[in-house]
Amino acid sequence: MEIRAANGVVAGIDGSVPAAEAAEWAAREAEWRGTGLHLVHAVNTGTVTLSPRTGATVTDLILREAAELLDAVQATLEAAHPGLRITGDVVPRDAAEAVLTAAEHASLAVLGTRGHGGFASLLLGSVSLRVAAHAACPVTVVRGTDHPDGPVLVAVHDERDASALRFGCETAARRGLAVRAVHTWSPVVADVGRMAPMVDELGEEAQLHEQLLRRTCDPVREDYPAVEMESHQLTGGSAATVVEASRTAALVVLSRHDPAPRFGLRLATPVHAVLHHAHCPVAVVPV
Repeated sequence: MEIRAANGVVAGIDGSVPAAEAAEWAAREAEWRGTGLHLVHAVNTGTVTLSPRTGATVTDLILREAAELLDAVQATLEAAHPGLRITGDVVPRDAAEAVLTAAEHASLAVLGTRGHGGFASLLLGSVSLRVAAHAACPVTVVRGTDHPDGPVLVAVHDERDASALRFGCETAARRGLAVRAVHTWSPVVADVGRMAPMVDELGEEAQLHEQLLRRTCDPVREDYPAVEMESHQLTGGSAATVVEASRTAALVVLSRHDPAPRFGLRLATPVHAVLHHAHCPVAVVPV
């Protein structure tokens, strides 16, 4: 079955509460962007253990129920967002591959978080992880609490993260929010025999990080003069710092630097940790 590629916002649905919340978040984002919303409902129709006749019957039933679910979600969103153009597909294939294919020309893909196990709130579904690791467009994983008046929090590691910062500024500009760029680093101790670096060396290192932050933020700040942007450099673990700051943020924006293989869940450790533990939606931007 051919999957329609969308030019606007793509959202994956599966009948779960997290997916429904993600679809609603995606609808609001599509309205802010002035684009359409395309829903993707992937279903497993595998019937290898059944007879051909029974297999066809079960497949038809699965697809019919999936279409009914898609229609119901679409109707709910259309009622809540009457001016939004919403389309949808039922796709009989792997969920992550279905979303990745549909989002090949999209501006954003949106998914919910769906953990399994005793600590479900701390776990992320494999579909969301795979899409975040491999999508060509930015991916937002909707989780936690969306603080509508909070800042857009952007993690800045180095100058390559200017693309993520621009994504954060564009999002903030559409919503009338501020941007908070955060750069975290750990002091380097050159002499292992010392308990801590010398004060002047620490000051020099902090100055270098401040310069890096300015080189990254200043050009973006000039391009978005209407967006209030704060920049901060902090010492400590990047993931823990971002997770804590996400408690009052509208959105966290992270960069995905290294291209991942088509299969697997490879993401940088801090990105992986924030996706699992953030208190608000997280956007992963390929750079």
